[in-house]
Amino acid sequence: MDKIIAFSFDDGTVQDERLVALLKKYGFKATFNLSSALFGTEYSFEMNGHHVVHTRLPLEKALALYEGFEVAAHTRTHNCLKLLEPKDIIEEVVPDYMRLSELFGRPVRGLAYAWGGKNYDRLAVEILKNFTTVRYARSAADGNSLAFPENFLAWNPSAHILSDKLSGLIDEFERAEKGLLFIWGHSFELDFDDGWNRAEAVLKRLKNIDAENLTCMETCERLSR
Repeated sequence: MDKIIAFSFDDGTVQDERLVALLKKYGFKATFNLSSALFGTEYSFEMNGHHVVHTRLPLEKALALYEGFEVAAHTRTHNCLKLLEPKDIIEEVVPDYMRLSELFGRPVRGLAYAWGGKNYDRLAVEILKNFTTVRYARSAADGNSLAFPENFLAWNPSAHILSDKLSGLIDEFERAEKGLLFIWGHSFELDFDDGWNRAEAVLKRLKNIDAENLTCMETCERLSR
């Protein structure tokens, strides 16, 4: 069936423990995008009027938590690839997926571009294509679409899990015979504006739609055949 639901969540923060429990409650698998040099780190910032304490899981907890889920790269130090020189792009990406593969004991073949919005450019895509083993790379720019990607190294998600447009996309997806509903986000964002209840409402609704839930790598492999 080429009617697919996929989830992709970034940064590996402590709120992923609650998110993983929620995904398991509704029987969904997902992809979690991690920066191998940043396990256990913490910093704070302001976002949409909220004070965010951004705490990444320590390695030991991450190894246990993501068992049964796909782990993908997120650049080694959460760096924006479109701001880097070619050699620095390689140094951010290749050691990240190699280290994650070693730590988690399974191949890491995907990437979520770090930073917000359209956080990649043509050079980054070409470097990934020609000098890495990355099979897909997801942006943070909502495509507001159910279309299958034309280029998996420039892959825009359908919508953020808290997007006001997601409900309409789910309506469209429910009626469609085929399509890809690709939802992304950060679990720390769910701490604000009733985010956890909104996210659970999305999962509850999707559970009742006749579609296949795949990880990002599984989606890439299915649609590349």
